[in-house]
Amino acid sequence: MKQNRFRSWALWLSVAALIVYVVKAVWGLDLSEQVNGLLDVLLPVLVAFGIVNNPTDRENL
Repeated sequence: MKQNRFRSWALWLSVAALIVYVVKAVWGLDLSEQVNGLLDVLLPVLVAFGIVNNPTDRENL
């Protein structure tokens, strides 16, 4: 059974994280220091997870 890549939740999560990261960088959204630190670490990890994830293989990531 083949799964469509565009129906993968990991893909859309990584796209959303990339959009938030770019908006934060371009417009310089200034949140609290703790939130900025968390976003600087978490967003690239989510983007990388979406790139590495293989939605056509249900057995492995």
